[in-house]
Amino acid sequence: MSFVEECKQSAGPVWERWLHHPWTEAFFSGELSDERFRYWLIQDLPYLGQNITKMIYPKVPVHNPFVALSQEYARRAETSRVELETLGDAGPFAKTRWAARPTRDAVINFWVRTAHEGDFGELCAALYVCYSFAETFGGRYRIEAPSGLPTLQRDWVEQWVDPYFERLHHSVRDGLDEAGTNATAEEKEQMKWLFLRGTQLQIGTFDAAWNLSDPWPGEGEEIGIAADAPWMRAPEG
Repeated sequence: MSFVEECKQSAGPVWERWLHHPWTEAFFSGELSDERFRYWLIQDLPYLGQNITKMIYPKVPVHNPFVALSQEYARRAETSRVELETLGDAGPFAKTRWAARPTRDAVINFWVRTAHEGDFGELCAALYVCYSFAETFGGRYRIEAPSGLPTLQRDWVEQWVDPYFERLHHSVRDGLDEAGTNATAEEKEQMKWLFLRGTQLQIGTFDAAWNLSDPWPGEGEEIGIAADAPWMRAPEG
């Protein structure tokens, strides 16, 4: 069994929840509302183009193509990712780091801390679920070939059958497998924990989209998909 499969097995029902989240099941059945789809998509935007992984570049093994692929990801994030099409509705603030609601903000902070404190194997463990879309969404899309998806949803999922995203997924998968092969028992447990927590946090972002709610403490009524501040709101009257 590969170390990646060990991590999935160790995560148990959490990994299964990720694979079969109600948001995902509704998506593939063609029943996901545009509102729930856009809620998740727009909350994915604060992560884009922020180059979170730059600080890990010196730690990447020279034989792993992650650095070049990650640099390509940053370029695509700013120019061609389907998610950018939602900015017309949410406004340019939605693209910034500060637009994240609590669950997305927690994910970003988790990744930044892991990149800062950990090695490449630990980052692969923490990021695996995010980089698994070529497998979890792209692979399922190939098999099920759902018809009748709204245009934006179809365009979004078809990103994940792009060979580029498959290569990016494989670089993270291979990095985690290699790290697991060479790790001590204690290091393996640490990576399994990071894998679990990364998956749980990603599930949280889909929970928020499914519930159409993720307010900041004390915010009161949630205003808009992206986080905002009182001085950003249009004056009443």
